[in-house]
Amino acid sequence: MTTHRNGIPSTEWSVQDGRLPADPLALLHDWMPADTDPDRPVATLATVDETGAPDARAVLLSSYRDGVATFHTDTRSRKAAQLHARPAAAVLLAWSATARQLVMRGSTTVSSRAEQSAAYARRPRYLQLLAWENSDATAELDRHAREQRWAEFDRDHPQLEPPDTWIGFALSASELTFWEASPIGPSRRARYRLEDGRWAHACIAG
Repeated sequence: MTTHRNGIPSTEWSVQDGRLPADPLALLHDWMPADTDPDRPVATLATVDETGAPDARAVLLSSYRDGVATFHTDTRSRKAAQLHARPAAAVLLAWSATARQLVMRGSTTVSSRAEQSAAYARRPRYLQLLAWENSDATAELDRHAREQRWAEFDRDHPQLEPPDTWIGFALSASELTFWEASPIGPSRRARYRLEDGRWAHACIAG
């Protein structure tokens, strides 16, 4: 047994080798980076719009803990409106270097203000500024005006707190599907579903 970089014991579970744990959180602990890792995985967040049609966009995974993934956005955004109306969502994470993918499906809730502030503090300066300046009004300006406004705001605000429009969502997984490729054979998926408080899993075609 080795130790994962976030300090959680690692059993190096692999979808391909067949040694699947009864609890998918063991796999998640192996696959997910530490919250403090600056190389955050980009995720695809899928939601449902007002007509019932699917919608999707890339988001930055803010944190992961015990089957709950968090991400942050603007309260005025399309995804925030959709999640308030219909909290069901899915998140797809992909690691091209290790030929792995993970799909988390479940229900979302608004994360605590303390969690939102902590996530904002971990953001690099550029993303902290973007939370303030990423508005439709700014988008309507030409490039020179946008960059000038950005530079002035950056200069005038050496220290930033999250704006009132900063919001976090926590997705609690009820279904997890792990995909892993093999360089010499077929890929395979391990699908876990939460049923009556217990995880049931099966291996399915990749």
